[in-house]
Amino acid sequence: MAAAEAVALPPDVNRGGQILAITGTLVALCLILVILRIWVRARIIRIVGIDDWIMIAAMAVIFAEEMVIIPEVKLGAGRHVQYIFPASNVVTGLHLNFVTQPLCLIALCLTKVSVGFFLLRLVPSTRLRQFIIGTIIFTILSATGNFLTVFFQCKPLAFTWGGTATGTCIPPAHLKFAAFFNSSVSVLTDVVFALLPVPMLWKVQMNWKVKMAVGAILSLGIFAAIAAIVKITFLTNYGQHGDFLFDSSDLTIWTTVEICVAIIAACIPCLKPLFRNLFDGSSANSQPYGSKYRGYIRNPDTRNTPKSMAAAGHSQFEMYDRTKFTSDVRTGIPSGGSEESILPQKGSRSDGITKTTAVHISSEEAHV
Repeated sequence: MAAAEAVALPPDVNRGGQILAITGTLVALCLILVILRIWVRARIIRIVGIDDWIMIAAMAVIFAEEMVIIPEVKLGAGRHVQYIFPASNVVTGLHLNFVTQPLCLIALCLTKVSVGFFLLRLVPSTRLRQFIIGTIIFTILSATGNFLTVFFQCKPLAFTWGGTATGTCIPPAHLKFAAFFNSSVSVLTDVVFALLPVPMLWKVQMNWKVKMAVGAILSLGIFAAIAAIVKITFLTNYGQHGDFLFDSSDLTIWTTVEICVAIIAACIPCLKPLFRNLFDGSSANSQPYGSKYRGYIRNPDTRNTPKSMAAAGHSQFEMYDRTKFTSDVRTGIPSGGSEESILPQKGSRSDGITKTTAVHISSEEAHV
């Protein structure tokens, strides 16, 4: 009988190292990119917007989640319960696993809201702005519903991780349906935020190679949607062993992947001014910090510059003195004191980019 029980035991697989390697690497990369983003915004652009502050909050939450995952792995996450000793580690590990769930929800929601506010600074169309605002609200409401589901799945709450001997929980089938629904919503919002910049850029007259490059950068968020889809595939197996510290391994990994890829995709476009400073070598981008020249406008002398001249180094943009400029709507020049530059808006006279009037965006997005 003992031999039969021994054969029935699952293999002693330890995925803890894999969990820490993947999540730790991604969180560290995100931390570096967020720091660079804020440095660019504060030192080069000299404007830190609401999307930046929200991204800082998202980074703080995902970093806190990683700090919870580390002791969770030490307590047995990634291993079958039969090989975790002492047995009290299982309860503590499940408690920490529960703590990571709301942290992931908050971090993912904040990241998407940050992306939404970033896009609002780029969008000239009132209708498109309303759509983005609606998507932001929908994302917040969805995350709130998921958050409430996590905290009210069992009564008392401690029964969720085995902290009490008795209690009642929402039927597993209902919880799984809620998980599938919320993950599907996450995929939808990932795709929306990833693809929104593409039609915006397509209306701007620029070199097709530049369009493709910028579109590819801004659409990196599609990989966050792919990660969310992969995560959904693991929901069907969650709880099949009745061993949640092991069964949640893939969910922990892919939830972190989804959040971190979204953060990376949101930060890369914001680093364009840094890349220009490092690799372009133009005098416009080598101004010392503290310079009053902190914005870009299209050079009126090069609006019709042939491709051969552009290839020879004739810049289509030049720095403007934001302390002295006055508004000129006809030419698309931003008003004085603004950190913003030009993006076309449908329905007005030409600003030299398209038959549009000027609307304002942050200076680094003007030449993304």
